[in-house]
Amino acid sequence: MASYDTCLARVLELLAPLAKAGGPVSASSDLIGELGLSSIDVMEMIEGIEDEFDISFPLNNLSAIRTAGELAAEIARLSA
Repeated sequence: MASYDTCLARVLELLAPLAKAGGPVSASSDLIGELGLSSIDVMEMIEGIEDEFDISFPLNNLSAIRTAGELAAEIARLSA
């Protein structure tokens, strides 16, 4: 079981090199609007997260996730 803080730290690490806007990445950063990630970028990141946290990320849940913090919260929930 991974804590929210652990998940958030890892998500922020993964997002930093992908962020096309080049600015700082935080829990409130919008994955697509603010960071400029494409749907392919997001899917590739999700694949890595699934392997790292040994979880299966339901694609239905992905449509409701907008920010890095929401993604970290979902990872923490799925790993519980």
